[in-house]
Amino acid sequence: MKLYFFFFFITVFNCFGQEVSEINQILEIPNTLEYQQEIRIYKDSIGSKTVVLRIFKDQANEWIAQKFWYSENIKSVTKIDEIHFPKESIGKLKPKDAELIWLNILITNVEFLPNIEAIRYKFGKPQIDLDRGKRVISRTKKHVLDGVEYRVYVRNGKNTNSFSFENPEIYSKYYPTVDELISYNELLSVLAKEFNF
Repeated sequence: MKLYFFFFFITVFNCFGQEVSEINQILEIPNTLEYQQEIRIYKDSIGSKTVVLRIFKDQANEWIAQKFWYSENIKSVTKIDEIHFPKESIGKLKPKDAELIWLNILITNVEFLPNIEAIRYKFGKPQIDLDRGKRVISRTKKHVLDGVEYRVYVRNGKNTNSFSFENPEIYSKYYPTVDELISYNELLSVLAKEFNF
């Protein structure tokens, strides 16, 4: 049974990786991060829609945020939002501070976070059980089979990282002390606040 779940997760992640390349091709953006400060987040819900958020500082030192909605059914981008951060107030509207947003993203440890698979050993409290008369260590873990999966690619100068995770809000209810889950949720909180992601 464990072998079945292993192959299931490998298949899911491989499919998602192919989908990212396909989405990038349709968005006409390279698979590699082209700017010194750039982050891409692919949010894949169960279904056929992926939301992509891309934030970067271009060659003119201007911050740009792009949000794309990709439909797998029609293999196209269904909507694009693009924000160019103003440096001055517009009327009564105060400008968003793109540098501060970037620092708030970095403070979530996004440059160093691992895939959720690397931290699953932290899920569940270990206990000693009997298995066929022999003492063994076991863990009872919660598995969420549906929900939202995220794939993150980030570059900050020489530091680059990519990782994937799913359902951090749900897992945090069961495992509130796991640092990486806290960081995943902090990252999503910044993106939700600043970009309604």
